[in-house]
Amino acid sequence: MPTLSSKAKSINKEFAEARRARGKTNIDWLRSHWRDDRVAILLLGGTGLIDFRLRVAQSHLRNDLTPSHWSHVALLGQSDVNNLAAAPLYEISLMPPAGFGLPPASNGVQESVFGRYADAKSFPNIAILYLPASVAPAKLMEALERFRKQRAVLDAVQLLVAWLGYIWGVGRAGNPLLDGLGIPSAAMLETISGAEGFDLTPGLESRASCPEAIWQSARWWHDYHRENKEGPITGAFCTTHYLPT
Repeated sequence: MPTLSSKAKSINKEFAEARRARGKTNIDWLRSHWRDDRVAILLLGGTGLIDFRLRVAQSHLRNDLTPSHWSHVALLGQSDVNNLAAAPLYEISLMPPAGFGLPPASNGVQESVFGRYADAKSFPNIAILYLPASVAPAKLMEALERFRKQRAVLDAVQLLVAWLGYIWGVGRAGNPLLDGLGIPSAAMLETISGAEGFDLTPGLESRASCPEAIWQSARWWHDYHRENKEGPITGAFCTTHYLPT
């Protein structure tokens, strides 16, 4: 895939590993790292079959071709730290619990709550990413509302259909990333953050974005964001689950 490598000589120290204590849920983990004054992006790595296919599909973005830690990414809305289970979550899931409905009406955007991803056994890998203060949460939500109504900017429904064909093994459907078609929820986040002047994945075309690219941006593109007077992505991560290689 056509990607650029960061020139940074070290990883982002403001995006640090934080292990989840034994027996704790993802809600417990997030509570220790929560802040409600920044745009919050949630990365998740699941253990289900669809998660497996998504994680393997992103191996093309990794130098060692190993599966990604991540299978999904979503935008977290503002919430009280004591009620994170009900924190609003905006995503384009390939496994929506209530079904897909009619995706064109909202450009594929779905609304849920963080509690859906509370189970640490189903989603052992988790990360919270905070965008710099230059990206205002209220402005990003306005960009999300425009995204719902502007398929001409990015047709997330096309991405959704392409990825469903791949993860369901329909016909000869290949890996959409190799055709420059990003994982829908990541492409959504890339588009709306770009509308507010922040390049979420400098090393990759926005239409081809995916959770792995967002992860690499948080880890390695901090110098680029500092040079642009934006500040780095900050936050924490827990990656306890690895797929066999």
